[in-house]
Amino acid sequence: MTMENVLRRLIDGGGSAGTAPVAQGGALGGALARAAQETIGLPVVPRSARCDRLEREALIDGIDAAALLVGIGPPGRITGLAAIEPQLRCAVVETQTLGAPRAAPAQAGEITGTEAAMMAPLLQGLLIRLAQLDDGPQQAGLAPGPRLGDARAAGLILPEGGFAVHRFSMEIRPGSGREGALMLALALPPPVPRAREGAVWKMALRETVLQAPADLAAILHRMRLPAHEVEAFEPGQRLMLPGVSLAAIDLEDGGGRAVAKVRLGQFAGLRAVRLSQPEDASDGLPDGVREIPARPAARAG
Repeated sequence: MTMENVLRRLIDGGGSAGTAPVAQGGALGGALARAAQETIGLPVVPRSARCDRLEREALIDGIDAAALLVGIGPPGRITGLAAIEPQLRCAVVETQTLGAPRAAPAQAGEITGTEAAMMAPLLQGLLIRLAQLDDGPQQAGLAPGPRLGDARAAGLILPEGGFAVHRFSMEIRPGSGREGALMLALALPPPVPRAREGAVWKMALRETVLQAPADLAAILHRMRLPAHEVEAFEPGQRLMLPGVSLAAIDLEDGGGRAVAKVRLGQFAGLRAVRLSQPEDASDGLPDGVREIPARPAARAG
């Protein structure tokens, strides 16, 4: 059975004694295993994988001084980093130079820029697969960048705010017992300001109320008459409306409360009113609206 077949059995949830299935690392572990195998042919079995949220200061404080640091971000920017511990770093180099990682742990030497470049395919593959997860990072265009000198240098470059910190531990070359680890820290988008709960409720109430229908009535005049005169009204009868001005009509709501002063006129052959203030009641009507001339009404004889 080839190493690739062993890896595929582990990814599918199988495995034999002495090996841990990818299921222990869940979707994150599966993303790492596939990225390592499909990009550079490195067989790994995830032991654990988790994602935490850390602020920049806590992230920098937790970086292993022996790790290779590679910047992560969109073109021209560094917004995150990858920290690769020595055994995984050596296994990546061995795979690309010797064709396969050694079974025994390697003696890690001085970190070089060439090793950072050789990590790029695996990191790029991992970023792509994490972005495909339902809860994975959704930033577009992330890619591995240059090597970062140390944690202090990373702290000066990384943006302020929170980071999604993915931590992976793995067995390099299944059955070898050789352990490796990787940390991938990606900047979280800034939080969207949220209105206070009370403000949201008031806004929703206001929008609901403003959508409710409102009955309005234009009141030309109010008058009091004896009941016997009202009972004597006949069709076609005219009533005198003393002191009525068509330029100062009251607009009232359904409860009889005054809303505004209006002027009576016509628009497109229909009765119309124009909102106005008492001080500008003498202003001209809008284009297309002509004022109805006031004529005294006479009581029918």
